[in-house]
Amino acid sequence: EGSGGEAGVGALARPINRYVEAVQNIPAPELIQGFADTAPAEVQQAIRQTVVSLLGNLPAHLYETSVMSTGQNVASLMYSMQMTGYMFRNAEYRRSLLLSLEKEDDLTGGSIAMLPAASSEGLPPVSGKIKVKLSDAVETEVEASAYMAELRSEVKQLRGELMRVKEQTVSAQGGGLLAYMQGLGRENISALTSSVSQEVLDAMRTLIEDILGEAGVGGEQFMETSGLKLRELLVWQLITGYKLRELEAKEELDRLLGDD
Repeated sequence: EGSGGEAGVGALARPINRYVEAVQNIPAPELIQGFADTAPAEVQQAIRQTVVSLLGNLPAHLYETSVMSTGQNVASLMYSMQMTGYMFRNAEYRRSLLLSLEKEDDLTGGSIAMLPAASSEGLPPVSGKIKVKLSDAVETEVEASAYMAELRSEVKQLRGELMRVKEQTVSAQGGGLLAYMQGLGRENISALTSSVSQEVLDAMRTLIEDILGEAGVGGEQFMETSGLKLRELLVWQLITGYKLRELEAKEELDRLLGDD
C-alpha cells in the first residue's frame, strides 16, 4: 500500500507534458487507424519494412513465436522505434519539400534547362533545311532550327518519363522514403533527429514507462510475449514517434506564425 501511495505521489508530482497528454488521449487503435488513413503510402511502407527487418515476415496464422527479454531491453527497443518514427516524419518533410522545389523548377524550366543534353544555351545556332526520312518511300525537307527544337523537346519529355519510371521502380522495390534516407549519408541522417526537443524526449520516456508500468514490467525483470504482440507494439511505437514529430512541428509552425 505504501509503494502504491508513493507511485501516486510521483505521478502527481510529475510535470504535465502536453505531448504525453496529446498521445495518451488517442487510443492506440485510433492512433494507428489515423496513421493508416492519412500517412503517405511510402511512409507506411517504411514502417512495415522496419518491423519486418526486426522480426521477419513469418505469417502469424501459420507460425506462433514468442519473445523473452528484460523490461529494460524492451524499453530500449520502444525508444528506438519512437525515434525511428520521429525520423521518418522529418525525412518525409524534407523529401516533400525537395520534390515540391523540383516540380516548381521544372515548371519554370530551371532544372531541365540546366541539363546539357536538353539545353539550347551554348550550342551553335542551326539554320537552313535538313532532309528527314519519314519512311522508306517518303522524304521531306524541314527547317533545321524547328527540327532541333522538336528533338530537344522530345529529350526533355523522355528524361521526365525516365525519372518517373525510376521513382516508380524504387517504390516497387520497397524503396521510396527508405531509399531516400539511405542516400542522405550518416551526417544528414543524424540531422533528422538532432532537433528533437527535450520535451518530446521526456514524452517518449514517460510514454514508455507508463506502458511498461501498466504491463507490470520494468528493469531487469524478464517478460515473455508473443511475436504478434511484439509486432503490434513496435508498430504502435513507430507511429507514436511519427505523431510526436507532427505535434512538435505544428507547435513550431504556430510559434513561427505568432499564434499562442
